[in-house]
Amino acid sequence: MPVTIRDQASRCEERPKGLELQARLNELASRGADGVCDFVSEILAEGIRRGASDIHIEPGADRVTFRLRLDGVLHPGMGVRTPIPANIVARVKVLADLLTYQTDVPQEGRINREKAGAQSDLRVSTFPTVHGEKVVIRLFDPMTQGVRLEDLGYPESLLAALQRQLQMPRGVILFTGPAGSGKTTTIYAALKYILDQTGSARNIVTVEDPVERVLPGVTQTQVHPATGLTFARCLRSLMRQDPEVIVIGEIRDRETAEIAVEAGLTGHLVISTIHSGTAAGVLTRLLNMKVEPYLIASSVTFTAAQRLVRKLCLACRQRITRPGDLLGLSSDLLGAAYGPVGCEACFRTGYAGRTVIVECLATSRAIWDRIIEHAAGEALEAVAEEGGMVPLRQAAVQAVKAGITSPAEIRRVFGPE
Repeated sequence: MPVTIRDQASRCEERPKGLELQARLNELASRGADGVCDFVSEILAEGIRRGASDIHIEPGADRVTFRLRLDGVLHPGMGVRTPIPANIVARVKVLADLLTYQTDVPQEGRINREKAGAQSDLRVSTFPTVHGEKVVIRLFDPMTQGVRLEDLGYPESLLAALQRQLQMPRGVILFTGPAGSGKTTTIYAALKYILDQTGSARNIVTVEDPVERVLPGVTQTQVHPATGLTFARCLRSLMRQDPEVIVIGEIRDRETAEIAVEAGLTGHLVISTIHSGTAAGVLTRLLNMKVEPYLIASSVTFTAAQRLVRKLCLACRQRITRPGDLLGLSSDLLGAAYGPVGCEACFRTGYAGRTVIVECLATSRAIWDRIIEHAAGEALEAVAEEGGMVPLRQAAVQAVKAGITSPAEIRRVFGPE
């Protein structure tokens, strides 16, 4: 009878990893079909133990490679020779209640917490390749289930500004950033803040794609575009459900954008995400969607652009010389900084956990005037900076000066100057 994933995870805590894990996987692979269940359990347990956000299982002609994404970075994986790589993929599909015989189309499913021995469900995605199906398993960190706004890493002044906006009865709050920048976590933390402040006194409704975490006290809906249940259609119906707080997973088109800003204008608090590069760029994006400028100026009250960077491991970080060279700055301008080393505490990566780098724009009369004039993004950014907004790149340099992260990490996330 195969060992459960929960048992495997507890054993992972007891033994050294690295070469021993590789030997264990080789031994399981050599058993053929008899070792498949334990092989998959071992991989999932390792991902859970190390706090990975994703596990990649990649089949080759005669081998399977698995890699872990830790703190946003995909690490080199372990390859195991096996004559039956498809059996490993099939085992994952069984756990996720997917069709094992359907191998030529992508599938999505979930592995529930009882099967995984984790504190949250795992999301599974398969994709056909020339050597079989690749599997990516998203592990939701249980520590983020009840994450608070105070835990995200927002500077105190920006945190207070966001909390003030969340206490407002109306308006539109928009977050932006690339995939994996923590926007969903920020929104869930915002909802938790509203719930903590008001309890069940406000009717909170979300429209998501997909629903990633179930929140008690919140009505949550998942869109299904194939059946016509789009963001826009859901929102039109929701306006008859007496909502007070509306969360939209993402604003993707003009119709959704118009409904969102009109809802913010008519007495609802709307929270959503939209793709843009900067906090001011959010306003430009709405203008480019042909949303009426007066609607944007009258309803959008707060925008935030964020990125996630890895935090240096405090147990092994070391002082570095001329850190400004790595950021295209003079060293005297940047001052002292630290770089990664790697130790047992951080799995030899030099980093432990992540924090947010953020710029926030609270709209003002000057911003409203520029929106009405259809001003370009650069003009909006200039006005916002005159009003005290700290740009993303400058906020990143401040994090380096504080010893939170390294110049190399900022360059990885933001690119060269």
